[in-house]
Amino acid sequence: MELSQIVQSVALSFNISQLPACALSCISSRCDVNNATCICAHNSYRSDMTGCMFQSCGLPDAMFSRNLTSIICDEPIRDRRAQFKFTNYLLGGIVILTVITRLVFKRFYSSTRRFGTEDWTIMVATFITVVSSMVQTYFLMPSGLGRDVWTLSIPHLVRFGQYFYMMEILYFILITLVKICLSLFYLNIFPGRGIRKLLWITVGFHVAFGLTFILKTTLQCRPVEYNWTRFDGNPQTAGQCIDIHASGWANGILGVVADIWLIALPLTQVQKLRLHWKKKVGAAVMFMTGGIVTIISILRLKSFSHFANSYNPTWDNWNIVFWSTIEVCIGLICCCLPTLRLLLVKLYPRVFETKMSRSHNSGTTSSSNAYKSINHTRFSQTAEYDEINEEGQHVRVKNWSLVRDARLSRDIKDDLEAGARTMRIKPLQRMPSEEECFELTTTQEDARTKGTGTVRKSGVTSWGSERRG
Repeated sequence: MELSQIVQSVALSFNISQLPACALSCISSRCDVNNATCICAHNSYRSDMTGCMFQSCGLPDAMFSRNLTSIICDEPIRDRRAQFKFTNYLLGGIVILTVITRLVFKRFYSSTRRFGTEDWTIMVATFITVVSSMVQTYFLMPSGLGRDVWTLSIPHLVRFGQYFYMMEILYFILITLVKICLSLFYLNIFPGRGIRKLLWITVGFHVAFGLTFILKTTLQCRPVEYNWTRFDGNPQTAGQCIDIHASGWANGILGVVADIWLIALPLTQVQKLRLHWKKKVGAAVMFMTGGIVTIISILRLKSFSHFANSYNPTWDNWNIVFWSTIEVCIGLICCCLPTLRLLLVKLYPRVFETKMSRSHNSGTTSSSNAYKSINHTRFSQTAEYDEINEEGQHVRVKNWSLVRDARLSRDIKDDLEAGARTMRIKPLQRMPSEEECFELTTTQEDARTKGTGTVRKSGVTSWGSERRG
């Protein structure tokens, strides 16, 4: 027998007498209580022994017994706090940076220069995310998250229960806000009556879904404080909880289904946009970035195997908190990506704008390519109209001005010289089959004129604009 085994056997014989009878019965069920090699050799046996101790003994005795056997077997002290802290800081910083960039662009550089409903939603979500990150870093992790429960004290475990309960509620609030924000973004993009009806139903579903699980989580135990007092080791503590494990699975599965729906819904509309195929591919890729959130939601499902059903909650629930944090942060980043793309187009137009082949044909054209053949077209002043700006929002435009002869081509968002003016053209959303529409911005000295033009099959073009000094 090696010296280390002799020392281990002596230590075992010395300490075994300190174990309560309930723990001794768990050890002796498969090994001799003095056989350190048998007790320490097999991880599967130690796992079974742990379960037996927490079932047979009270919480303080079980924690003491399992900690003692870990010392006897010289088990490494497990600690995953550093990994979580790094991820939390990294993603939190990226979220704050992307959200601030989005808000600055919307407030100072977008055509409306004001915040929409989705912007206020994402501001609230970001604020709650910062609060959540602080609770995780400065309260939940010091209370034991990422460590084995038997290395902690009872007060630590009770505090862990309090902060974990708080994080459950914050998660449901955040993921609901993220999905509402994405739905509102799609509402600003797609003007069709059918798709808008589906999107409003989706918003209503997310609101109802979120409120249901927030209420469920808040009242999952009676009394409410039983969410954390059940860890105090006092046999006199009374309370009961619903099947938290089953409700966690229900939320996770329904969340994945909702994510898939949010990806599929906009993709069904891409083919209806009057855009070049390259633009359609770009739009599809942008919408599919939400698939990253779906993948994370699926990975998060794996962590539910031990959720609310573990003898080692501080260790096993680390995965749930970790993946939930990533899911929320990536969701917020995805909400900001379309606006970040617009910012890149403004900063580096020649890099990020799609160039399309030019056509200078003249005469009557079909509706699918009506704007290919506009050459030296005279624009006439028209009545009031609804503009769709680059964020897809409908804006009522007044104060008309006349735009003179302009040479236009099929270049989308391509700078063209037209006398003293610079033309910028881009297609808007799908219009009736009898006409195509585009957006035209003209710049001359310190004045900027912007509006929507409509190209009809006959080649007659109308133009309305808003003059800004």
